[in-house]
Amino acid sequence: MITIRVLQVPGELPEAYWNLFLSHVSEERRGQASRFVHLADAYRSVLGELLTRVTLRQLTGLKPVELSFTRNQYGKPSLSLSNYADVQFNVSHSGDWIALISGGDADLGVDVEKIAPIDMKIAERFFSLTESQFLAAGPAEMQLETFYRLWTLKESYIKAVGMGLSMPLDSFSMIRNADGDWHSPEAASYRFLSLRLDHEHMLAACSTGEELPIQPDFITIEELYQALIK
Repeated sequence: MITIRVLQVPGELPEAYWNLFLSHVSEERRGQASRFVHLADAYRSVLGELLTRVTLRQLTGLKPVELSFTRNQYGKPSLSLSNYADVQFNVSHSGDWIALISGGDADLGVDVEKIAPIDMKIAERFFSLTESQFLAAGPAEMQLETFYRLWTLKESYIKAVGMGLSMPLDSFSMIRNADGDWHSPEAASYRFLSLRLDHEHMLAACSTGEELPIQPDFITIEELYQALIK
């Protein structure tokens, strides 16, 4: 079963929680966190890995600290343990949220973005002609939301394929059906999900396998903490 879990990044963590969280991520991640200027960036980085470790424990039966990861040449992460190489997951974070998709045995991708004012000319540079026309034809008050729906959907697909930005964003299109669902003619085997996490964040996910959940599971910091001390 495919699940999408989301975690809201807190403004501040108790020191005991932060120290425990740091002890359960990789040395590389701890070093990265120590170099961030802004604490929020460190929180997103560490909590993203931690949510991944806690979730994958349920899929592998291993302790969170026993999991190790590798990346392909384009940066897509996977488990480096040969017995669990087919365990599927993908993680994203932006603004106040971290999102993780996992489960099944087919490619998965997820993207979350904080919605902020943007120059719509970016769409002409990165979107397909079909997408740019769809965006321009919509009501002005909906263009920002539509832009982020398209952007996150496209990012989720690129992350699922695992080729990074070596795959041009304008080489495929995201199209909304009459019933509001999304699909891509160039990725006909993929299922897509687009939703708002809150009024400032957009989430998209995709899979070539099972049905995607209609809504994500919301995980709290306390639940994450308790999962580590059990």
